[in-house]
Amino acid sequence: MQSILPLTNCPDAQKMVEYLQGSDEKTRASLSRTLHDELGGLLVSVVMDVGFAEQHLPLDDGLRARLARVRRTLAEAIDLKRKIIEGLSPSMLENLGLFEALKWEVKQRCNALHLPYTEIYPETEPRFTNEASIALFRMGQESMEIALHQPSVTAAHLAITIDGDTLRMAVSHEGTPIPRLEQDDALALCCVAHRAYAFGGQMTLTAIEGGGGAIYSARLPLARLTER
Repeated sequence: MQSILPLTNCPDAQKMVEYLQGSDEKTRASLSRTLHDELGGLLVSVVMDVGFAEQHLPLDDGLRARLARVRRTLAEAIDLKRKIIEGLSPSMLENLGLFEALKWEVKQRCNALHLPYTEIYPETEPRFTNEASIALFRMGQESMEIALHQPSVTAAHLAITIDGDTLRMAVSHEGTPIPRLEQDDALALCCVAHRAYAFGGQMTLTAIEGGGGAIYSARLPLARLTER
């Protein structure tokens, strides 16, 4: 394997990047709560009104068919709301932990593209801090998005391993070799690298010799990620 883009860090910009990423997380969380509470309440009210109409109003077959279509459309809207909320601020992360949230993320993204994928996780999930948990989730999410954006991707992989006092997260894809990342992907990957740097880690992008593809790998000290 040959390293094609060592992702160095820019300490002068780190505080600004951390601020922007923190602000983004707050915005995501606020929007997620609004969608869950306010939009969710509105959709439930409409569902209840449709149910009332179906049970108490004199309806012919045509109107009943229309109301049934409205109910189906509302069900699709509620499902779409749930997917948007999970994308903004995944509830699985808080309720089930980092590994389960990443499994859901990888499955959703790869199934949407009909791509085969593999995953590796430690048997036991460490007790990550809230800050580390969301940072690691975003690193996996954003690295996977970059990997799947590359041309001619044929498979994707995510592996989290713990070796002593170091956690390693590696997202990789098979496909066409990458001579150079597009500007948007390079900037996105630098943001991922800054997330790793904020916890005392580092990140590299390595080309896979032979079959093509690349590995987006982050190494972080476990002590900076877990509760003491």
